[in-house]
Amino acid sequence: MNPILTQLLSQLLHIQGQAIQSIKVDESTQTVDVYCRRDRRFKVTDPKSNQACTVNTYVSRTIYDLPISGRCCRIHIELAQIRTIEGERRIEECDFVEKGVRYSKRFCEQISGLCRHMPISVIARHYGLRWETIKNIDKAALHRTLPPSEPSKLRRLKRIGVDEVAKAKGHDYMTVVYNMDNGQLIWVEHGRTHRVLEAFLTQLTEQTAQGIQAVAMDMGKAYQKAVRENLPNADIVF
Repeated sequence: MNPILTQLLSQLLHIQGQAIQSIKVDESTQTVDVYCRRDRRFKVTDPKSNQACTVNTYVSRTIYDLPISGRCCRIHIELAQIRTIEGERRIEECDFVEKGVRYSKRFCEQISGLCRHMPISVIARHYGLRWETIKNIDKAALHRTLPPSEPSKLRRLKRIGVDEVAKAKGHDYMTVVYNMDNGQLIWVEHGRTHRVLEAFLTQLTEQTAQGIQAVAMDMGKAYQKAVRENLPNADIVF
């Protein structure tokens, strides 16, 4: 590949610890695939202890990044896998992408920013993604950036919505609570159990809790139990 083009793309994509090997553009599918290998000049560290260590093997991951010239961009990166003295295998952390997530951090930041100004359905259609994918990306980004909320300071709530979102595909769930009257996200916490939602409801003042008329949620029994025990006067809407 042209070394000047490689250098330009390296600066444009800025994937620390990765060296671009090749680029493939498929005009029929309007996709750009960028293939990288781990830059051996960067030392490998244990993600828990942050100490230098040896490599057991290298694993590949495919990450969706911001579009290039209007084309979907997939970046194939290579991460080091280490083996601890105890025999535990760990994958090194990467500044480019969160663990277990298929989309780059900058892609998620752009999606979340657009959600402040555009409907989720419009963003999903523009990027060719599912509505649920956009929603999950936004909720995870908000959880990282928003300061912790204080339910005890919430006032004049009438209708709230409760939902669960997977931070990473198939695991690491979070519970989110919305003010349904203005769409504001008012609470986020890891987990999706009865106790997680109860922790939010029990922090509300008695006056605020009594003022809640309805709670919108899916059919999850854990959330239903928490609402019935703590908001007996509120209607549950599915």
